[in-house]
Amino acid sequence: MKKRKEGWCATGPERFTYVLFFAGQLISNALVGSFILTYLLNLGISEVIAGSILLLPKIWDAVNDTLFGFVVDKVKFKRGRFVPWIRISSILMPLAVIFLFSVPSGLSVTMKCVWVILGYVLWDTCYTMSDAPIYALSTSMTNNMDERTSILSYRGISGALGGLVTAIVVPLLYGSNGANLGWMKTAVVMGVIAAICMLPVSFIAKERFHGEIEEEVGFRELFYGLVKNKNLFVIIIVRFLFLLTFTLEVLSPIFAMYVLGNETMGALITMMISLPMLILAIVTPILCRRFDKVHLLVFFMAIFVVGSVIQYFVGYGNMTAFLVMNALRCIGYGGFTGLSFMFVPDCIEYGQYATGHRNEGVAFSLQTFVGKLNSALISTVSAYMIAALGFDATNVTEQGKAGVWFCFTIFAALGCVAAIPLLLKAYTLRDKDVACMIACNNGEMTREECEQRINERKRK
Repeated sequence: MKKRKEGWCATGPERFTYVLFFAGQLISNALVGSFILTYLLNLGISEVIAGSILLLPKIWDAVNDTLFGFVVDKVKFKRGRFVPWIRISSILMPLAVIFLFSVPSGLSVTMKCVWVILGYVLWDTCYTMSDAPIYALSTSMTNNMDERTSILSYRGISGALGGLVTAIVVPLLYGSNGANLGWMKTAVVMGVIAAICMLPVSFIAKERFHGEIEEEVGFRELFYGLVKNKNLFVIIIVRFLFLLTFTLEVLSPIFAMYVLGNETMGALITMMISLPMLILAIVTPILCRRFDKVHLLVFFMAIFVVGSVIQYFVGYGNMTAFLVMNALRCIGYGGFTGLSFMFVPDCIEYGQYATGHRNEGVAFSLQTFVGKLNSALISTVSAYMIAALGFDATNVTEQGKAGVWFCFTIFAALGCVAAIPLLLKAYTLRDKDVACMIACNNGEMTREECEQRINERKRK
């Protein structure tokens, strides 16, 4: 981590433990998001039923994410608004993961489905309890835009490492070609590692800035402030559309196991997905100082679309060409992932500037909800799509393999194609505008001066 620069607020240990948290969180998220469908197929549950039971918990999700966002914005613990939630979830979320991957083999298919739904709801609730507060903490630890960008960029590195470790280690632990531990022991190992990474920030980080925290704001005012923040909804929808068809992480273990015939190849495939994310997380702060984030985001989305089409026609007959093409394609995904998380803090500043209320809890809970909705939907969508295209895990045919390949490449880019025009047309914030709004929100610039600078930028 960098030493503290002039104007930065958080200490080195605060920034380090904040970033480390995301390695643990992404270990949990990658284990559930990337391997739950494979796990259900291993339990003997069909593709269609597996996709359906992963969708059912989203009914609860629609309630708990929004409700929890309002709770975070209203409840004030002695230790802070965000840190206590982070500490609680750092313990409960790994336990929920272990429960989810511990379905007894002797249960009937119906009871297995009930167990999975219950475990998924528990994990989902714990994830909500961690995600909104940890992102909101970044706006409370510091009000310096450059420091936030740096912290969230390193978050991308840490998260990518967590996902990479999971992608490599899990197939080596659970499968017959590896240690053959089975799913429950694998979940215990990964859960312990996740907890070790997540807990420290809850003891070290300090909350310094809360905007309107001293003002009593009613739920009606919070809701009004949220719906007035058009840019927040636009960037959330853009991320939702992109990830709605992003099948790579879900289908990598299925592609490796059922198409290539070796589940350990899934680790190599996912590693080639994660490496570009690591590299881009390092260079993103440099790019953001030279280019506007919106322009960068469109650039990376275009790379992903073009790369997906090319990879489909290149095929997977030559494994070296396949892995290289997959890595090049995922430069677009890595850039999108690293940048998209940086927009919500900007929208929070815009919300305070436009309405007087920051609404960090609600804003980040909305981000969390959409992220988890994507995670569940892509498993469901992937299951339905490969089944519709002829894939059957009990009887893999060439038609089924072709269906998995189509979903892995062309279908994966369709959401991105839909998201690009929406981003260009509807998202109006630019980095220079946000910098002015932050200065105005902090009392360093008058509103009149801020409006003048923004209007001057628009006229250029």
